[in-house]
Amino acid sequence: MPIRPRANRTAPMTSESARVAGRTLPVSMTLLATLIGMPAAAYAQSSVQLYGELDAGLAYVNNVGGHSQYRLTSGTIDGSYWGLQGSEDLGGGARAIFRLERGLSVATGEGINDHPMYVGIGSDKLGTVTFGHQYDSIHDYFQTFTLTGTTGGTAFAHVLDNDNANNSFLAANSVKYTSATYGGFSFGGLYAFSNQAGAFSNNRAYSVGASYSAGSFNAGAAYLHNNGRGNTTSGAYDSLTLPGPANTVFNANVQRQNTFGVGASYELGEFTLSGAFSRAINAGVTDADTGEAMPSLALNNYEINGIYKLTPAIVLAGMYVYTNGGGAHWHEGGLQVDYLLSKRTDVYVESIYQRASSGAPAVINTNDPSSGRNQLMLSTGIRHRF
Repeated sequence: MPIRPRANRTAPMTSESARVAGRTLPVSMTLLATLIGMPAAAYAQSSVQLYGELDAGLAYVNNVGGHSQYRLTSGTIDGSYWGLQGSEDLGGGARAIFRLERGLSVATGEGINDHPMYVGIGSDKLGTVTFGHQYDSIHDYFQTFTLTGTTGGTAFAHVLDNDNANNSFLAANSVKYTSATYGGFSFGGLYAFSNQAGAFSNNRAYSVGASYSAGSFNAGAAYLHNNGRGNTTSGAYDSLTLPGPANTVFNANVQRQNTFGVGASYELGEFTLSGAFSRAINAGVTDADTGEAMPSLALNNYEINGIYKLTPAIVLAGMYVYTNGGGAHWHEGGLQVDYLLSKRTDVYVESIYQRASSGAPAVINTNDPSSGRNQLMLSTGIRHRF
């Protein structure tokens, strides 16, 4: 299964410098301003930052198509990537912003187009509008209450990432609004165009969400709707992977998809307890490879997870998820230990076990399906941010 990105943790942008591999380099805007006859002060609040992350390691899976598997991994927690982001002060609290990221596989060197790219305008009071290839509201307002959206990462996604909590798909051709925060409350929405003449709704999408924060308590909810998902290669989303019969999975085009997610968390000192529920309803399903009509499928995900900062350098995390739908169900549990060698480098060990009902595929995210009802994954790796 493909490795997908999740929420990226990037350092805040510097105001008068660009960061490259942890070193601060001066931005020679004064000389440029002199050459074009403009005052250097006009660039004082502009910034450009180079950043990224590399995640690689080793994994053992007890059953992949009936065989044990040992492999070099790239992105078991976070999908590896590099990026550029920047802003320019436009005055009056407004700013122009951009973000350009590119995913990659450390193991193979392959480039992967699975990260955001956008440009827009933001305001401290009015919020931000951006245009491009972007995360939807599931990411912005629901994902952070799941372990896949926080410290757990890619392999901790719900079955086949059916609710997109692990960012398996970003919205192409999208316009997005994110509000400022008002008394702990924030909200936003996204619309992704089909880009087709005469077929406005064929492979288009929209999403909305909101979150609230008050001291140690946080809550959020999001909704995502798609029409004709996967029907075209130029619309909002590609096809998605769904469970099939007899321990199989298949690539699906979906004519109507509705995904709901709600979650909450509470911090108790160094321990954070979170709960999340999501429901993904897929109707008008066809096999993307054969065109064969497939049954509609609704999947429900119930998750509880906890993160404990044992010491400043050691973070423990665990989760349990129950997924059901289409006459099948899945139990999944995972544990992770993360040790920070420095502010930018850490090593981790994790274990994930999934058990499916009879006839359903056991498939931990990033793996191909098991030949039976059970799949166990043990992995370790190193992650470096720059």
